[in-house]
Amino acid sequence: MFTASTATVLSHSHSHAPQIEGANFLNLLIVDDDRTIREACREVAQSLGFNTQVAESAEQAYRLLDSSSTDAVLLDLRLPGAGGLEALHTIKKHRSDALVIVVTGYGTVKSAVQAMKDGAYDYVTKPFSMEELRLLLERVAGHLRLKTESRVLRETIKSRQGFGNIIGRAPDMEKLYRIIAKAGQSVHPVLILGESGTGKELVAKSIHFAGIFRNKPFIPVDCGSLVPTLIESELFGHVRGAFTGATNPKDGLLAIAEGGTVFLDEIGELLRHKSPDTTAIYAKVDLVALHSLALPWPGGSR
Repeated sequence: MFTASTATVLSHSHSHAPQIEGANFLNLLIVDDDRTIREACREVAQSLGFNTQVAESAEQAYRLLDSSSTDAVLLDLRLPGAGGLEALHTIKKHRSDALVIVVTGYGTVKSAVQAMKDGAYDYVTKPFSMEELRLLLERVAGHLRLKTESRVLRETIKSRQGFGNIIGRAPDMEKLYRIIAKAGQSVHPVLILGESGTGKELVAKSIHFAGIFRNKPFIPVDCGSLVPTLIESELFGHVRGAFTGATNPKDGLLAIAEGGTVFLDEIGELLRHKSPDTTAIYAKVDLVALHSLALPWPGGSR
């Protein structure tokens, strides 16, 4: 990952279906009046790690919803007694956070579309294959896992007096913490803007150590202190004999931070020495950041 401030750049340099990570903490309710379909769906869901319950009617489903935890519901739209859409409304009224996947028969897609408008997460049309169901349940599990992680993150942020070495509980600071947490989960370059002394490096460190690259190096680079003629060598390294005085090969800072984060502090300072060489350096940094290309060594072909 690359980060930059005022510019500073931060950059992060089937025979048996496998169980879904975390699915064994998810509870699925299957509602269908066809016993064969109920049991087939239960088998697929359990093979993925879901905890499952089954109901043959809307009324039985309501009782299970009242007595147990439910994260997702697989709901047939053609049920005896209360219709599927009515059941959907009741489920969403009592368990608004539960994901409801509706099952509809061929030729009744209009009902499925209406169900989506009424709050259903997705739908599947009968007849469906077990592979279709498996892929759908994998998406459901992924969605629920992200919701849980987001909720935990929000609660963690609320309980903190600050974030990393940044302190403050004002609404604007909490907004900053949420942005930092989100940026930390990204592999894309991050641009940090601010006047000198406003804490851009603190923000960069917080993004790095709260993110997916926390166990990799964090390399700060003061672009204002780089010698203009050696900028490329400092960033990308060089081979022996690349220029006068290059008696030994040297790894560049971008290579040293491989898999981690490079913080290019005051990157705007490079513009003060703008030349064809520094323009080429900007292009190389951009390629490395966006495409994760192998780092070119000045004076060599590596």
